[in-house]
Amino acid sequence: MPLSKCWKFSGKQQPLHYRDITQQAFSLGLIETNGRTPEATLYASVLEEIARRNKRGVSPRFVKLGCGFLGLSRWQEDQGLAAQIERHNASVHLQMLTQLTSMPPDQFESLIGEMLATIGFEKVEVTNWSGDGGIDVRGTLVVGDVIRTRMAVQVKRWKTNVQAPTIQQVRGALGTHEQGLIITTSDFSSGARVEAERGDAVPVALMNGKQLVALLVEHGIGVHRNTYDLLELAPLSQES
Repeated sequence: MPLSKCWKFSGKQQPLHYRDITQQAFSLGLIETNGRTPEATLYASVLEEIARRNKRGVSPRFVKLGCGFLGLSRWQEDQGLAAQIERHNASVHLQMLTQLTSMPPDQFESLIGEMLATIGFEKVEVTNWSGDGGIDVRGTLVVGDVIRTRMAVQVKRWKTNVQAPTIQQVRGALGTHEQGLIITTSDFSSGARVEAERGDAVPVALMNGKQLVALLVEHGIGVHRNTYDLLELAPLSQES
């Protein structure tokens, strides 16, 4: 969502009301919709993103200032309590990634199974660990108790990037009506990403180390969350 262009368009580094942001986003061609309430939809989407990134311990791109006003996080000075919290959380993310990389393979696979069950997978089964590079976890991703997708997951506790042949290997190990997912503590090469998205083959989803840590943090796995209220002045406006 490249809404930061709206502030550049306005020529001012100051908060904007979500209605003004919506109008400028339309004029810049950033959004298209046939909905009857685009302003409310955009505002709800931004608030949802702020909440999701906060749960993951990641600095939000936007700041809610009250009375319908929004600002950009990058305007905040790199000082004070908020900046200290952001740096602390970033350090925790790095420490967790280091711990994941050093975990025994079987414990790492069990942790992934726990995480998948937490985020909505059913019938999660961690396969017998043998170190043969096969499928490590199987389960069914359930969305809204309506959509059910059988997933075969391979986990890579690696420091080097996953390459395209690994994508092909996972795809070849899929069972009937299964889709693939590779979770790694490292990242994926550009070739691996291209292979995973190949249109004439079964989809293989990819999750790198940063995404894995963010998901663990979001669901409270491996971290304790302490919450404090940080007060900041907001524009005094009657608009809601």
